[in-house]
Parts: sequence; structure tokens; C-alpha cells
Amino acid sequence: MLTLDTLDITDEQAYAANGYPYEEWDLLRREAPVFWYVRPGFEPFWVVTRHEDIAWVSRHTKIFSSAQRVTVDTPEAVEMLEAELDERARMFGHSPTDPPALSYMDSPRHRHLRRIMAPCFTPKAVKQLEERFSQLAAAYVKEFTDRIDEHGSADVARHLAARLPVAAICELVGAPVEDWDDIFSWTEGTTAAADPEYRLEGEDAEAAFRRNITALNGYVANLVQQRMAQAGGTGTDVLSRLAAGRVEGRPLAFHEILYTVFNLLVAGIGTTRNATTGGIQALLEHPDQLRKLVDDPSLVDRAVEEILRWTTIAVHFVRTCTEDTELGGRRIRKGETVAMWYPSGNRDEDVFDNPYRFDITREHNPHVAFGGHGEHVCLGAHLARLELRAVLRAVLPVLPELEIVRKPDSSVLHLQVAEIKRLVVRRKK
Repeated sequence: MLTLDTLDITDEQAYAANGYPYEEWDLLRREAPVFWYVRPGFEPFWVVTRHEDIAWVSRHTKIFSSAQRVTVDTPEAVEMLEAELDERARMFGHSPTDPPALSYMDSPRHRHLRRIMAPCFTPKAVKQLEERFSQLAAAYVKEFTDRIDEHGSADVARHLAARLPVAAICELVGAPVEDWDDIFSWTEGTTAAADPEYRLEGEDAEAAFRRNITALNGYVANLVQQRMAQAGGTGTDVLSRLAAGRVEGRPLAFHEILYTVFNLLVAGIGTTRNATTGGIQALLEHPDQLRKLVDDPSLVDRAVEEILRWTTIAVHFVRTCTEDTELGGRRIRKGETVAMWYPSGNRDEDVFDNPYRFDITREHNPHVAFGGHGEHVCLGAHLARLELRAVLRAVLPVLPELEIVRKPDSSVLHLQVAEIKRLVVRRKK
């Protein structure tokens, strides 16, 4: 019998085998929406599962800091990350305590760095990419269907869903098109090093991680050096803005630009690819909803929001409490860790009508798929929506002809990102 004492929401293998632990999250929302979680292999932390509480923590960034950590991890994963940060610090001559990504920063530093990049991600800027993305999506869908016809099947995750996110984020940072396949391979190998399928023969997780992160770091470093040498230019891509940007009157250091671009590549490719794959899976598994979308393509915007809610690729983020406070009737003490579980918030029955129904006509859909609310909401949210819309519109005429061949291969990386490794489809027989 499932109880608060027996539930487990930190078993990555269970996520891969069974999907998200919705039954456990349902129990937590009902009986202990702010729950002190003590399990072997993890330092104790508070589990936050209600939509309302996730939003509250997200908005109150002075009370809940991002600077100390952003995920719950096993000691082995923490050790690997700390070793990587120490190695980076030695390589680039900075303090190992410098934040490795925007997500690890509190304001004002976070706000200042985000402001430099923001012009590339506004609704107006993203709107200008719509025609380009539509053309790319149409070409990718054509190649995808040609592959199905030639080979009998194709993998949605690799042969379709990955294509536009790679193109989008690489174009935004100014990476040449001939390098896109390598960038995709390195980002995948960095985030999924714990998965044996992403390792070379004889490699363990640490070796695979180091091989890929070294290659990606080296590539990005060269890009940064080129753009910093042109910092007086008029480039408008993200990397050019970072190279020319100023924070409190001084230019960004080399390592700050490097880490920012590195994380844009990793986050920008993986999350949208998985949301696209998960969205296509959901439509194929819910033919009534697919038929509604085919009959009325104007529903695509609502369909995108429902796909984002339904898939919720970002599993959790962590904050550290900076002062004693109260949340959901529980006393959170200074220094304690709070983990927000976004898929649970997106199934909160107090917010969503019939939350376990995939409904592309859903009008009220205030999901937290992009990390809740507040200043840490995903910088690329508008870009991700545009990519999803472009792919959906391009693939929609073909989807009714397709069927899933077998159960998708999935995993969850560091309990943070849901990875759909393979979704093989074919034409209906």
C-alpha cells in the first residue's frame, strides 16, 4: 500500500520504466503538499507538489535562493559536478564558486545577465523567426516521411523532433550549420552520460561525461573567442550581445560568456526536442484529440499549451531557503532545501479541470512547464512555443497516417529533465 512512508519520487529507473510517479504526487498533494523527504542516497529536502505553492516559491526569490544548488542529486552526481566546476575554474582562472549557469544566479546578477540576452527572446524577436522556422519544419517533415517510406519506420525523437531545436538555438548563438550535428551529439552525451547507450565501449558515466563536455567546451570556447574579438561589431545574435554586454559597467569575463552559451545549447536543444516528441506521442495516443486538431488547425496554440502541460519536461528545480518562513502550513528553516515538482503542479485538480485528460481545447491552462513564475521563468519560453507550433503545423497532415511501433524508450536525467530517447513510428498498415 502506498503511504507517505513508502512513496519514492527519486528513483530514476522507476521513472524510465513506469513514467512519472503521479500516484505518489497525488498522495502528497492530498495529504502532505509540503513534505519533508528523507530517503537513502539523498540529503533530506522539502517536496513541494501543489501548483499554488510552486508559484509562491518561484515568485519569492529573496527567500528561496538558486545560488547554492538547483537539483536534488545523489552524492555521486554532486561529486562529478563539483569536480567539473573545479576543473573549469583551474582552466579559466576563476573561483570554483562562480555560478556555472544563469539558473544558479540570484538577482541582481541574474537580472543583469538575463537582460543582455532578452532582446533575442522577446515575442517580437521570436515572431520574426516564424517564416524561417515554418520552412525548416516543412523540410524536416519531408525528410522524416521520406525516411519512413524508405526504411519502413523512423524515430520521432532523433529524425524529426531534434532537428528544429538544434537549428533554432545554433542560429541564435551564431554556430555554423556544418557544426550542428556535432553540437547535438555533444549536448546529448553531456546530459545523458549516465545512460550506457550514450557511452563508447569501455567508458563509464564519468568518462563519457568528460569526453562530451570537453568537446563542447572546446567548441564553444572557440566561438566565444571569435565573437569577443568582434565585440565592437553590430552582431545581434545571443553570443554577440554577450560579448558586447556590460554588467555594472564591466564586460563579461570569458568564462561567464562560455558557461552561458554552453547552457543555452544544452537546455535549448533538449527540452524542446523532448516536448515535441512527447506532444506527437500524446496526439497519436489520443486520436480523438488528433482529429480535432486536423479538423481545426486554429487549435494549434491551445494544443501547444496542452502539450507543454501534459509532457512537463522539466521535472523539478531546487531552491535554498535563506530565512525561516512558512509554506503550506510547514515551517521551512534557513538553509533547508525546497524542491518544486512541476509535473505534479500541472496535474493539480484544484487548478486544472480533469487534469488527467489530454485536451487540446483546454481554455484555462496556467501550467508551470517553464518553471513556474517569477524571474527564473524559462528565458526561451516564447522560442519553444514557436518551435512546437512550426513542427505541429508541418507534421499535422501526416500524423493520422502514422502509428507508434513500440513503447517509447525514456529516461529521466538527474531527476531534472525527461528524456524520450526513441519514439519509433510507421505508416498504418
